[in-house]
Amino acid sequence: MTTNRWFFPAFCLLLGLLLGVPFMLRGEVVFGLVFVGIMVGYAAVLLLTRGRSEATAMLSGELGDERRRLNELRARGVTAHVLMTIVLGGFFVQIWRGEDYLPFAALAAAAGVSYGIALFYFSRRG
Repeated sequence: MTTNRWFFPAFCLLLGLLLGVPFMLRGEVVFGLVFVGIMVGYAAVLLLTRGRSEATAMLSGELGDERRRLNELRARGVTAHVLMTIVLGGFFVQIWRGEDYLPFAALAAAAGVSYGIALFYFSRRG
């Protein structure tokens, strides 16, 4: 998948505004500008380095060949494992502390159900 050169920078700017504007509307202008600045900086890094760095090209959506697609798929898998480890760890810590564990339980349930559905779908699809 090759995306338009300006898609991800524009998307980053949109995310920066979605994060920053609520802070600005509440009177926390500095925090709002920091969020917008972080996302604009990230977009600039992607835009300026995607031609020289394979990693930033992939972060920008440049998944032209099967090796890049496989690397991106592996990165997603590692990310999912790390997030599930954190969610389950939080779940157990909250249980041991005697505090509200339901947010972690809901996240773990959503992950487990979506994993099962995806596994079933892709095993049937071929």
